[in-house]
Amino acid sequence: MQPAQAPDPGTALPGTSTIVAAGGTHFLPQLPFSRADWEAACYAAFGEGRDPATCPDCGRTGFYGPRIEEPERRYRQCRFCGFTQEVDGPPQRYRPTVHRCADWPSCARAPYVWWVAPKVATYRCPFCSERVIVSKALEKRPADDPGHGWQHVPQRKSRFYYAEFWSKWEYSKGRVEL
Repeated sequence: MQPAQAPDPGTALPGTSTIVAAGGTHFLPQLPFSRADWEAACYAAFGEGRDPATCPDCGRTGFYGPRIEEPERRYRQCRFCGFTQEVDGPPQRYRPTVHRCADWPSCARAPYVWWVAPKVATYRCPFCSERVIVSKALEKRPADDPGHGWQHVPQRKSRFYYAEFWSKWEYSKGRVEL
């Protein structure tokens, strides 16, 4: 019997999306994510007050959950590994950036990470309004950096624990996931 061989780089496994990034090829779980799924996740988190869900990619809690940007963008994202999925879209790996302007916040012993979509080249800093060039602001993902402060955020805790934990930093007050 022949041993199983790994797929060629860039070849997706069934039920995954291929992401080619620093460190090699990574396969994101290919999960359907409908508007009804997003609404159920929001209701569980905010209506019922359930404990935070784990990221389907990295398994962390306290960083992952449903999100909204007005007027119509609904998605889920993990601020630890960059897993992001729009309603009715495939999962993507967003890229971590840190602008480091004078107004850039820190939380949990690290600069706040601003996640950008794969093809975004620039964005307006939400804290100082300066134009940020993504290639100059890229950082290592907290998930890939054993020394990153977010590696020390306790895992598998309750909603109430995370609400208290994130309240210690001005930018994350009032959140149950970062």
